[in-house]
Amino acid sequence: MRTTNLFILRGYVGQEPKAFDNGKIAKVSVATNRSWTDKKSRERIEKTDWVTVTILNERDAAFVLKNVRKGAPIYAECRVAETSYEKEGKMNYGVDVVASVFDLLSRADSGEEDAA
Repeated sequence: MRTTNLFILRGYVGQEPKAFDNGKIAKVSVATNRSWTDKKSRERIEKTDWVTVTILNERDAAFVLKNVRKGAPIYAECRVAETSYEKEGKMNYGVDVVASVFDLLSRADSGEEDAA
């Protein structure tokens, strides 16, 4: 069986991208929104989830650092990668969301209507 590690994001950049390793790597904070109706109160509830996306491809990182700004709509195809590091003698584990595709969308592509 073939397995897949694919994480797709479509959202908005929450802050200016950050450069690492002299601009060879970029990290971007992306906001995605979800909403649902509470069964008891019947109130509409909205929640924003934040995901930090890492761009390891040097050319893509340069593009992101030059062109992507806070509030920009984006589309990203990513993989989830395990990370680990030692701090004060203790191993810490986590995950990175690493982009293989990171596209800057136009407002029309994002489904957002232009404000008049």
